[in-house]
Amino acid sequence: MAIRIQDLYTFHVVARAGAMQDGAHELGVTPGAISQRIRAVEERHGVRLFTRSKNGITLTAAGLALQSDVSAAFSTIEAAHQKNFARHGHTVRISASATFAHTMLVSSLGRFSEAHSAIKVSVETEDRLVDLKSEPVDLAIRHGLGTYPGLRSEWLCSPELILVVSPKLLERLGPLETPSDCLRYRLLPDSTGKDWSIWFEAQGIDASGAAYGTQYGNDFLTVKAVIDGQGLALLNDVYVKEGLASGHLVRALNAAWPTAFAYYAVALAETLERPAVSTFVKWLKKYLSS
Repeated sequence: MAIRIQDLYTFHVVARAGAMQDGAHELGVTPGAISQRIRAVEERHGVRLFTRSKNGITLTAAGLALQSDVSAAFSTIEAAHQKNFARHGHTVRISASATFAHTMLVSSLGRFSEAHSAIKVSVETEDRLVDLKSEPVDLAIRHGLGTYPGLRSEWLCSPELILVVSPKLLERLGPLETPSDCLRYRLLPDSTGKDWSIWFEAQGIDASGAAYGTQYGNDFLTVKAVIDGQGLALLNDVYVKEGLASGHLVRALNAAWPTAFAYYAVALAETLERPAVSTFVKWLKKYLSS
């Protein structure tokens, strides 16, 4: 019969903790999951390891014997793990687009480090979708609907699309009072090339005569192009906060178009349960909503 090490280790942790809830907290899973694991072990081997009552759990004679046999081995393994991998367990490796990292992560990570100095964060800025099942990345920040097969996602923030322009271009071509006035400007599309057509459709405007500028495929580059006066752009508000605050950008119209898309922290289910990862996701969600 194959030895199921995870089952034995779950038993070891619960027996040492003396409570299902404490064992669950140590392993980063729910008490219900721990209870199911222990019950599965007992049913598989036909032996009762714990006696359950309203006051908690106690080891049976079989449970005490098993604990005596496995505790020393697992203590040795835990010591080796602590010695060789402890610092890696407190590192959160993140994949995010360069734009998101520039506008949201850089400004927040300094504050996170002050609040959680024991947790180290490393950031990779790539627009491609990393494979969280095979690559050494714990967390990906993705913009979408939050449904990713085989992965869990945590909602972070839901930005809106707003219309921005440089003050100099606005002064040269004149103010925009209605959405149709946008047709007097060159329009900078997003990476999909569909944002403007959907926006005009939502406004009930025939945009067949619209003039489009360069499609950069990266919101950070589009922000710079708008600042340089290359045209108008519809951008997520999180990307233009700095430009609006500095005066390099202005809001061209008050007509905002909330987007159904949101930013999500995406990871394997077991990775999201790691204390360092869970702490970071909760902190980032709170920071982005403040």
